[in-house]
Amino acid sequence: MHPPISLIFFFLTAGTSIGLFIFTYFIEFLTLFGKGQGLPKEVVLVSGVISLILIGAGAIGASFHLGHKLRAWKAIKRFNTSWLSREAVFSGAYGFTLLIYLVLKYFEVSPFLEHTFGIITWILGILSGFSTAMIYASNKFVLEWNTGITVIYYLLMYLMLGSSAFTIISYFYNLPYTGTFLFLTFLFVLLGLGFRIAFNVRQFYIKRPTLNEALNLPHNRSIRVIDKSSTTDNYCTTEFYYAKGKQMLPTFIPLAYLFTFVIPLFLLIYIYVTDVVNLPLLVLIYLSILAGSAIERWCFFVEGNHVQNLFYGLYPEEGYKLRKGYMERKETRISIY
Repeated sequence: MHPPISLIFFFLTAGTSIGLFIFTYFIEFLTLFGKGQGLPKEVVLVSGVISLILIGAGAIGASFHLGHKLRAWKAIKRFNTSWLSREAVFSGAYGFTLLIYLVLKYFEVSPFLEHTFGIITWILGILSGFSTAMIYASNKFVLEWNTGITVIYYLLMYLMLGSSAFTIISYFYNLPYTGTFLFLTFLFVLLGLGFRIAFNVRQFYIKRPTLNEALNLPHNRSIRVIDKSSTTDNYCTTEFYYAKGKQMLPTFIPLAYLFTFVIPLFLLIYIYVTDVVNLPLLVLIYLSILAGSAIERWCFFVEGNHVQNLFYGLYPEEGYKLRKGYMERKETRISIY
């Protein structure tokens, strides 16, 4: 699949925004049960404003992926059946309730209203991230994405971005949470590494569709592509198959692993061993995860193989291997009744 830069930008901004607010409000939420002292008002506002700006920028950036941008509002019309529609609704609602929460926090109108909108925003943020992940995980036409691993790994990347971003804020304001969030960042990066490896290993065991299956024919009659269905490039051959990207994957996948996991883990271990913590080091960890996530999302799209590529002879070779037993007992009956 061709990697849309606008959607990668949305992932980075929305991921940091939602991840950052998840941890910011969670500390505030614990005060309802007498746990911790919460956060200074200034920290909540600064973190919240950053989250609000990021989700707004992400929504604007994602709109460039639309063919008719003025019709973006129509995305909400299929909420019952479309994960894309749910993403649009939940993301928009998240930004709106976040704004209300920040206004209530600034004017200190009512602690009850603050926490009510804080909880609603917190839930909407998680639903937004889950809906975005399900857009890909529910796609049965791209077998590489069609797995629960996609959802878990997607949400883990939100937590990686959010925890590393909040660590910077915690250190900058000299809060007592820096050590805790260094550990959480290490934990989420380690879990993310595990699920990313699982995502890549799974690709070796996917049972690829065959032309026989696509045409609903038994496997005892071998079907093969004699010639491409189109002699020139078109939308299907460029958007559903990125030839140049396929050639670059062997280089970009190691880079994604390096920046997203290896460098942050090395720096976090360095902090634990030397007990040296400073702002440039924490910023470097976040930027490494951010850059790595951008490369990883690029790889994620390019790794996807849409089954329509069978029609154009662009599907991976293993997709043409016949599997014995498929529909070999199927009987064809012709009747006038």
